[in-house]
Amino acid sequence: MSHMKSDTAPPDSHAFWRLKRLRELKGVTLEELAERTGLTKSYLSKVERGVSMPSIATALKVADAFKVGVGDLFGVSKTERDFVVVRKVERTPFSRRQGEKIGHRYEAIAPGQVHGLFETFIDHPPLEEPPGYKKAQHRGQEMIFVVRGKIDVAFPHSSVQLAAGDCIVFSGQLPHRVLSLRPQRAEALVIITSDTAHPQGRDTQARRPPS
Repeated sequence: MSHMKSDTAPPDSHAFWRLKRLRELKGVTLEELAERTGLTKSYLSKVERGVSMPSIATALKVADAFKVGVGDLFGVSKTERDFVVVRKVERTPFSRRQGEKIGHRYEAIAPGQVHGLFETFIDHPPLEEPPGYKKAQHRGQEMIFVVRGKIDVAFPHSSVQLAAGDCIVFSGQLPHRVLSLRPQRAEALVIITSDTAHPQGRDTQARRPPS
């Protein structure tokens, strides 16, 4: 196989950072990528760090392994795929039947753009807990950041009140319930990790908004 190597990183190592980002988003290890391409693990690591410059033939092998174009992996200039901007007016309301039954309102943030690493959305918790409500449980870790108003997060034996700017992180396996505190509905940013983000976790399957 033919590799064009250099002793120093190219002027714009951003191009090679894309390869590592894509590999991690796809949940592919260096060993697996080496098997797919026929290249060595050590060489691929050097390419990701910008230490080695791949030949055209090598770049094609790597691009083919991910079913993308060479330009998407090694293009020098930044592209729109490197980041996603979602303006407030572009948030997309979505429905979760069970969550909506108890008064939650959801807005998606960049749906389909995080490649399974985590889920993120805006939640407007209800002001009251309906009769017979069962606390939510799910796999993965959950983070709630209060953007506006106040919320009460209840667990089996304790509860925590959070105001705008406060944040809480907890295991989704812990039964929990989130309510807005009067006088108005709160607005909270929720981030939930997935299997890809915690491959070694005991119970890390991605969870949809609380039901």
